[in-house]
Amino acid sequence: MKKTLLLRALALGTLAAALSGVALAETGHHMPKAEAWSMSTWNQTVSDMPQGDAIKGADLHREAMCMTCHGDKGQAPSRNVPSLAGNTIEYNYKTLMDYQSGLRNEGDGKSAVMAAATHNLTKQDMADLAAYYAQFAMISQPAIEQVDPAIDRLVRKGDASRMIVPCASCHGAHGEGNAITPALAGQTAHYFVRTMQAYKHKHRTNDINEGMAQFTHDLTDAEIQALADYYASLNAK
Repeated sequence: MKKTLLLRALALGTLAAALSGVALAETGHHMPKAEAWSMSTWNQTVSDMPQGDAIKGADLHREAMCMTCHGDKGQAPSRNVPSLAGNTIEYNYKTLMDYQSGLRNEGDGKSAVMAAATHNLTKQDMADLAAYYAQFAMISQPAIEQVDPAIDRLVRKGDASRMIVPCASCHGAHGEGNAITPALAGQTAHYFVRTMQAYKHKHRTNDINEGMAQFTHDLTDAEIQALADYYASLNAK
């Protein structure tokens, strides 16, 4: 009974904080600037990461109303929010930390909501949520009948003339993700495009060494949309 009341209080507090976060974003207030990651600081952080408990993560996902936006099992019901299912524990843990610290802040209301939602989370809470989402897979969209050879080449070989490495070299041959690199297979195309544009225009800079800003800089809008459609249709293997 006490646990249920505590979780309900947390959910109500999260909602109130989220609404406050939107108000702050709309009035022009900004999140504090957090220190960027280095490989050494990240390696130490992941070494110190608590062991996640997926059962507790399920309770928190439900009672703190994460499911309202991110859907049951972290499979987003809307194109406007990301699916969290299928990502690695490390990636989701880092993402929650980045929202809490203000390092991830694209300057929009969505970032403000997440900053508010993570404000009172402990590292154990974040590890529990990350463990919960890692159990499930994203739901892919209908497969593309024929992949554009140019897009297939970007995914598998990159483009040396523009210093773009293959997407698969970090995100996996099937878009399954790896360590702090997110899974892309089944991710909603709308969110994928928004994220790539945020990297391209340096509104999102929370990746280590800002590698994604470099890789997206010379991608065209058409290429970004085609990559979004390609990955949305994949099943991670």
